[in-house]
Amino acid sequence: MNSEPRAAPPPGRPDPALPRWAAKPVRRLTAGELAEALAYLERHHPDDDVLGRALAGEFARRTAASEFAHRTTSTRPGPPHRP
Repeated sequence: MNSEPRAAPPPGRPDPALPRWAAKPVRRLTAGELAEALAYLERHHPDDDVLGRALAGEFARRTAASEFAHRTTSTRPGPPHRP
């Protein structure tokens, strides 16, 4: 096994050893990617509180916004009926 640090990938190209979402800013991650990132972080870096809070906060914000939008559209009355 090689114990030497790996060279960084060329600029603009993600590291193939990292998950596809790792190079994205948190605000650009989808809800699924946020959930995947939280699970990955818990398995590999459980002591990274700052990143964990950022991911969890964004995930909570997105899911709350999605739930609010869903409830608003499903409970909003339609246009008045005109005979």
